[in-house]
This record gives sequence, C-alpha cells and structure tokens, in this order.
Amino acid sequence: MKSSTNRASPHDKSAQGGAPSGAMSAPKVATRRVPHALIFVMQDVTPAFQEALHAAGFDVAPLDKMAVSQAITSDELPCALMWSDPTNCLARAIEEGTSIAEAIEGWRARAEEILTLLRKNRRQITLVESDLLTASNTDPAWEVLRKRLNIPKDVVLSQPGAQSALSRSVARLAVPQIESLREVLEELRASGISPANEGSALATLEAAAAVFEDLRASQDELALLGAQVRLQVEEAEESSEERGLLQSQVMLVTQEMQRLTAVETAFEAQKLERDDDQEELALLREQVQLQLREAHRASEESTALREQLNRLTQDMTRLRTAQTALESCHVQALRDKDQALAQAAQDLGNAMTLRAELEAQNAKLGHDVEGLTTMLAMVYESTSWRVTAPLRGVRRLVSK
Repeated sequence: MKSSTNRASPHDKSAQGGAPSGAMSAPKVATRRVPHALIFVMQDVTPAFQEALHAAGFDVAPLDKMAVSQAITSDELPCALMWSDPTNCLARAIEEGTSIAEAIEGWRARAEEILTLLRKNRRQITLVESDLLTASNTDPAWEVLRKRLNIPKDVVLSQPGAQSALSRSVARLAVPQIESLREVLEELRASGISPANEGSALATLEAAAAVFEDLRASQDELALLGAQVRLQVEEAEESSEERGLLQSQVMLVTQEMQRLTAVETAFEAQKLERDDDQEELALLREQVQLQLREAHRASEESTALREQLNRLTQDMTRLRTAQTALESCHVQALRDKDQALAQAAQDLGNAMTLRAELEAQNAKLGHDVEGLTTMLAMVYESTSWRVTAPLRGVRRLVSK
C-alpha cells in the first residue's frame, strides 16, 4: 500500500521542478520522507494524537478492514492498530454532555472490530494503545514498540492535549466498574502494547486536585459577589430615601413656581411701563414651565413607584396567607391520616384477638363433640341390658 505522505514538501523547489538558483550549482536530489510504520487508528483517537503520530514520522490512516488487508498483503511497512482507552471516550462524553451509555456501547463495538482484525492477523499486526503517546519515553512499552515497528531511538512524540483532569479522573474511576467493558479491555491490553498507568493516574489526580482548588476559589468569588449584591440592595434602599427627598424638592419647586407665578403677575401688571423687560419675562416663564413639567414627571414617577411597591406588598401578603393555609391543611390531613391508620391498626388487632378466641372455642366444641360421640358409640356397643335400656328407649323415640 502506497503511503500518501511520501510526497515531497511543497517548499522543496527541487521536487517541484524549479530552476536552480545558480548556473554552476550542483543539481539537488529530492529526498522522500520514509515513514517508520503505517498505523490504523480507532475512531476514538483524537486528531491531536494523529498529528503527533504524523509529526513523529508515522503514516496514519483510519481503521478500515479493506485497507488493513491491502497493507498486510503489500508488506511495504510495518502495520499497527491503535486503540484508545475507554477512559478517553467516557471523559469526552462527560465534557460534551452526551449520552454516556451510547459512548460506552460505541467504544465496545469499535474495540470488538479491532479484536476481530487482530485475531485474524496477529503475526502481521502490532496492537498499540494511544495513551502510549502521553507516557514517558523511558516507559518499557516504548522499547517494545521500537523493536516491533523498527522505530529509531531518536524519535520523540509531541504531547497532545488531553481532556479535563476532573472528567478524566471521574472516567478513570468509572471504567473498572463497567462489567461490559472489562473482558474486551483485558483482551486488548493482553494482546498489544500499553503504557504503565500509575504515573499518568497520579498526574491526573493531581490535576483534578488543582481543578477542585479552582472550584474552591470560585466559591470565594461567589461569596464576594453575594456581598456586592447585598451592597447594591442597600444602595437601592438609599435610593428609596432619595425618592422621598425628591418629593420634598418637588413641593419646594411647586412653591417656587407659585411664587414665580405671582412674580409673573406683577410683571404683567407692569408690562406697559417695562416694555424692555418682556423678553426676560418670557424666558422666565419658559423656565417656570420647564420646572413645572419636571416636577410633574417626578411626581408621576414617585406615584408609580409607590403603587408598584403597594402591589408587591399585597402580593407578598397574599402569598404568605395562602402558604400558611396550605401548611395548615397539610398538617391537618397528616394528622387525620395518622389517626385513621392508628384506628385501623387497633380494629385489626381487636379482630385478630376475637378471631383467635372464636377459633379456640370452636376447637373446644369440636373436642367435646368428639368425646360425646365416642361415649355414645360405647354405650350403643355395651351388652349391659339394664344400662342400655333407657338409651334404647330414647333411641326408639328419636328414630320415630
């Protein structure tokens, strides 16, 4: 199978057929990138992991049965199948808010597909866990992978970004408890190359602890915001006092308006003598009218606010009354129910006692009847004429 990454770089002028920079320069030979191996990746392997593999010198292709068969048949490059731990899939579902059950079932189906391919071509394919990318280069699994895929020792993988430490920690704790994944996960790890998980788990827990610390700091910020809200409430109460002051000012303005109106009347009485002051009087009239409109607007706003406050107070009173009534009804209903249950329990106990007494009396009567029946049979069977004569007479009378 020919690799698509074996093309020359677009910046290599020699590979593109470009002319050399100097007439006397020696011709350059385009070098082709030879990948270390061809890795077919599971759907759960993120693009960041795939980019890290490509940057390290691997050819990367999505998992496909036909492509895997062709690669094994061509035998041009070592082939590997890369799978992703279900912890990554579960953490991604937690972060994105998608269905966890669907994520787990989807991962299990994809893992079964990989195991099916591996069972048929176990000698031609190397199974690799994607978390090996984030493991230390000193991990023993790296040495095994180098020997299987003939990877040079100087190859270093970049560290791709991972999920949130908190969601990954939750997923890491949840995966071992999922029964449907246990057998598949054990077979994958037993059949391939996986990193040691102790160090990465410790780092994930430390990162999760840092996230919890950030959450604690966020709680402190919320407390500060609460204090700021309380301060704003106090300022709102102060603004209510300012509205009262504004009403007082409206009254003062009204009085001033009345005084100015009187002044205007005086000016109108003297307008024949003071024609030069007419413009000033008109300006004064406009100012008075403006102040009057402002006073009316402030008064209307104050009245509207007062009415709104009264409505809110009435609503709160009505809600409190309704709540008290509901609570009283609920308490009374509970009491009635308890009394009914207690009476029913008492009646049941009395009935059971009476039933036991009746059963005892019935048993006693049955025992007495059996005794009398036995005695009567014995009398009938007796040969004593004198003893049985009266009874025979009674028997004859009864039989008639």
